[in-house]
Amino acid sequence: MGRPGKKTRAADRPGIEDGGVWVFGDLRTEALKKATGSLLDIASGLAAKRSLPLSLVLLGRNLDPHLEFFRQGPADRILFMDHPRLENYRQETYTGALAHLCGEGRPEIFLFLSNDCGRELAPRLAARLNTGLCADCIRLGIDPENDLLVQTVSAFGDQIYGKILTPERRPQMATVRPDATLDNSDDLQAGQKKTAELRKVPFPGASIKERVKRLGAEKDPDMDRTLEDARVVVCGGRGVGSEARFQTLWDLARLLEGEVGATRPAVHAHWIEEDRMVGQTGRTVTPEVLLTFGISGATQFTAAIQQSRYVVGVNRDPKASIFAYSDLGIVGDVKQILPELIRKLRTLLIEQYGKSPEEVYPEGLGKPILGLGKRLKDLREHQGLEISDTARALEVPTRDVEDIEENRATPSVSLLLRFAQLYRVDPAPFLTMADGSRADRRRVEGFKKRTENYSYRTLTPGAEQKHLRAFRITIDPRRDHKMIEYKHEGEEFVYVLRGEVEIKVGEDLHAMKRGESLHFEASIPHHLRNPSAQKTELIVVLYTP
Repeated sequence: MGRPGKKTRAADRPGIEDGGVWVFGDLRTEALKKATGSLLDIASGLAAKRSLPLSLVLLGRNLDPHLEFFRQGPADRILFMDHPRLENYRQETYTGALAHLCGEGRPEIFLFLSNDCGRELAPRLAARLNTGLCADCIRLGIDPENDLLVQTVSAFGDQIYGKILTPERRPQMATVRPDATLDNSDDLQAGQKKTAELRKVPFPGASIKERVKRLGAEKDPDMDRTLEDARVVVCGGRGVGSEARFQTLWDLARLLEGEVGATRPAVHAHWIEEDRMVGQTGRTVTPEVLLTFGISGATQFTAAIQQSRYVVGVNRDPKASIFAYSDLGIVGDVKQILPELIRKLRTLLIEQYGKSPEEVYPEGLGKPILGLGKRLKDLREHQGLEISDTARALEVPTRDVEDIEENRATPSVSLLLRFAQLYRVDPAPFLTMADGSRADRRRVEGFKKRTENYSYRTLTPGAEQKHLRAFRITIDPRRDHKMIEYKHEGEEFVYVLRGEVEIKVGEDLHAMKRGESLHFEASIPHHLRNPSAQKTELIVVLYTP
């Protein structure tokens, strides 16, 4: 923060002294308070190195319990604002309050946790103070030559490190990752305990404008269970394949008494909320056991799992980078391994650990896998609306709403957007589910259409909705099975009953005779042809997730 104009003396600002190292305290959960304590330990090493006082800054309402929590610790003083307008975190209000505090106290260094709140609040405050900000620091220290804060950040999965200085502007600001450390020269000076002096600072209400009005809030029951504190974390990535399969990770996590995390692609697909993203710009986890499913091992992800004690990686690509970080690597398909792992774990818990079937197979275990219709129905009932009310608001027949809620029909994109507007929710997850529902319907229609063709004879009647289906296929002499290449999700197995067949899978051509078989990934474009002068008969088994 620059210091133009007339400088106000510290004596003219009762309760706050110039300079010092400040730490912003996050009071929203017990885990975040604990993380604030760890950041205070780091800050105390910096303060001791510079011979500066260490201050903890708290904003909120009815702060007495929090003051007691932090009073016996490394801080020299606790600067706090206790006011009704600070009871709930609002970015605009908190930024204004901190800007006022910094104008009064002129801190030399100001540190924030590198979490959702810190990443939102710190850059806005830095802009107000016209100073710089170093984000996601993994190490902090003091340069012995000029007493500047040395802020170390990583890139490319901790393969490259950069050291950042703020030579002119004040305060020197940084957001600090949970696993951050002090430079070795400062380690011995950190974490010394003392009794902090309490200093209440008036809330500058008149100078803070609020454009956002808080209407209410509902507490997420999972908020008290954090990824950072979990002993077991189950993480899923793009390779899990679908939202429905991703939900089974909750089943596994609950059997292991763990938590579920995800990579950025899984979050962007709306399979899980953004708050559970693990990565350099998300959460950093340090569990005893980390299980990863369908995660390639990009550096953005692996940078956040370095402190995990044991890592188990499951990926069908034997060259996936995640195996370089895994204590146990399993090369295989998630859609086969995950259900089998859950089945065997349930058996083990019952037979060897004395769990009851009711504990292992409780009703609604894990996150419920709800269809689109069921979710829309729950939202309607939560709003206190009758079906007729919804139909009238959307200007559609009541029967249409009933069919959608019973999953007998899939709404159009435009109708889904109107549903979301009526219920005041984000439409993106609904659009993703509708796409999946349409894909399921196309699969059923495709199955029925195939079995109407003489060349397809189903060996699994009524398998329209099943993941595993078998056909007996006939290809006329010197004919292609179809002129186009096939390509679909899942796997395919072909067995030659009679005659010959040429199967092109990608760029590879396989010439097969009676009694020979081939198994391949069905997502690779493939084509079947009978090169002989007699009919060819095949057994084809399809597995689709």
